[in-house]
Order: sequence, then C-alpha cells, then structure tokens
Amino acid sequence: MALGARDQIAMWEQVLRLCRLRVGEAVVLLVGPDSLPENARAAGDAVLAVGARLARLELGQGAPPKAVASERTAYFGPTALTGNLPAVAAMKSADLVIDLMGIDRGTEQQEILDSGTRILLVKEPPEVLARLVPTEDDRRRVLAAATVLGQAREMHVTSAAGTDLRVRLGQYSVLTEYGLADEPGRWDHWPSGFLATWPNEGSAQGTVVIDSGDIILPFKDYVRSPIRLTVAGGYIRAIDGGFDADFLSEYMASFADPEGYAVSHLGWGLQDRALWTALRLYDKRQTNAMDARSFLGNFMFSTGPNLEGGGSRSTPCHLDIPMRRCSLALDGVPMTIAGRVVPADQQARTAA
Repeated sequence: MALGARDQIAMWEQVLRLCRLRVGEAVVLLVGPDSLPENARAAGDAVLAVGARLARLELGQGAPPKAVASERTAYFGPTALTGNLPAVAAMKSADLVIDLMGIDRGTEQQEILDSGTRILLVKEPPEVLARLVPTEDDRRRVLAAATVLGQAREMHVTSAAGTDLRVRLGQYSVLTEYGLADEPGRWDHWPSGFLATWPNEGSAQGTVVIDSGDIILPFKDYVRSPIRLTVAGGYIRAIDGGFDADFLSEYMASFADPEGYAVSHLGWGLQDRALWTALRLYDKRQTNAMDARSFLGNFMFSTGPNLEGGGSRSTPCHLDIPMRRCSLALDGVPMTIAGRVVPADQQARTAA
C-alpha cells in the first residue's frame, strides 16, 4: 500500500528526532542516480520540519563496480567519494549525513565519521521504511546483545541441516545496527536490527550448510538445494552440493581473489518486524534486502573483507548469507536455538 506524502514526512521526522537531530544542526542529503525521489523529498521536508539546516549533495556513481549487473550491495572498492575532496569536506562539516545513495565501506566514509559526523544510510522503499521504523526498544535489544558478544571468546553455530562452525572472538570490533545514527561518528542503516563481529584471523573451523530457504546476497534469492561449505583456517576450502552450490562456486571464482573465501562478519538478527518472506515480493532493484539481513533469529554468515571491523582484508567479493533455524552460542551460552532468540533482554517488549 502506497504511503501518502504526509505519512512519509512524519515517519522521517520521527526517525530524525530519534537520531537526536537538533534545531540549527547541519544536514547533508546525499543523493545519486538510483536514489528514490520519494525518499529524497520526504527526508528533506522532515529535516526542515525539525528546524535543521539542509544542503543537498548529488553525486554520480563513480568508478564502475566490478559486480555483475552493477549490483552494488556486493561491491567493495572505489566510490564516487574516492578522491572527491569537496564532497568529503561538505559531509565532514555536517552534523548528519542522510545517505540515499549507498556510498559506504570506503576510507572516505571513515574519515567523515572520524570528524564526528553521523551517517544514516537509507535505500529501501517507503513502505518498508514505514514497517521498520526504528524504536528505542530496537536499540536496547541490539546493544544488550552487543555487550554479550563483545565479551565472548568463542562462537559455536549448529543446525539440524549439518552446520557445525566454531570461531574464536575478540580480535575485532562488534558491529551494531539498530537504524539510528544517534551518536557523534556513528553510522547506521534504516531499516535494520542485528549485530555481528569478525572472527579472529584463521580461527574459523567446521562446516556451514546453507539450507533450502536460506538467502544469499547479493543474489537476492532463496536457496533451493543445500550448499555445504567446508571451512578451515578461516577460509572456505570447498563448496559442495547441486545447482546452487555450482552457481555460488562459479560466482566466487569469477573474482579470482582468494581473499573472497575468507570468513567475514558473523552475527544474528533481532528485528521482529522484519520478514523472511519479503525479498520475493520486490523487484531486486527495489530493495537493499534489509528484511533478509535483520529478521529475528537469523544467523548471518558472510565472506570477504574485514576492514569495517578493524582488519586489513579488502576484496570486492562479499556475500551476506542470512540462515534460518540455526543455534548460536557464545562461550556455551545460547543466543538462538533453532532460529529462536533466547535471552530475555534480546526479545521485544510487548505492551502491558
């Protein structure tokens, strides 16, 4: 159901206030060729309604992505910000950047964040944004889980399908996404609701079985036949199965980069309003697949770079694979059991 302009502005204003946008603060609205015009209009009107100062910055796509079909959710590499000193300077001078384009994962973005600017990435259609407007409770649950994850030294993931993966933790930072850029230097993504960290180098060992119904991004599609990954020394060493396994193997091999097989960030979803089924209801170009990344109880297995966590591994080959029905334990304490979130402080509060 399409949202009216007034409703869109209202939800944007709600999110901006939760991002602690204040009267008189400076906002840069970053747009590009693929930004949704309705999001740009609603965001700009909401910034003015809050009483902040607005500047619109429009950039081209920059360096052509290496990803097939220009699927930018899989792309790590130069962006329109690379070497664009005036654009970087403009964003460093802002209190908040609303990124409707998706210029992330680069050194320029980190430079902007280090200046104290906060960045909110928004790429989903308005109806998805409306269903997944972030709340203070979303923030509470993600940060409660992050406290546990940040103290853990081992993650063990199992499933009835055959997953049995162990990794050591502590070398890298914890990533939290709850949909609000509410602190100086914070980057977040509306909508979201998950957390993750990167395994210690070389520590990932075991088997990961991507089962029927799990999702592979950037393919933005559901797996139909099981894929068995053999993991040793922190890297995927073998990919076995039927058609889906062959497809995945050929795709990863096309990058000709061994670092693309490294185990990257691992975590779980905490957004009870995100839908596992949503991905099939949208054209692939309409969505950034945040429902898939965030749905409650998923185990997120990913491959490739670890720059965001503080590592040095950079590769254009990156996969996010939200998996269902997995059990994830930290130092032997369950966080999810067969896809069901266990700790009470990670569960949504219900109205009295």
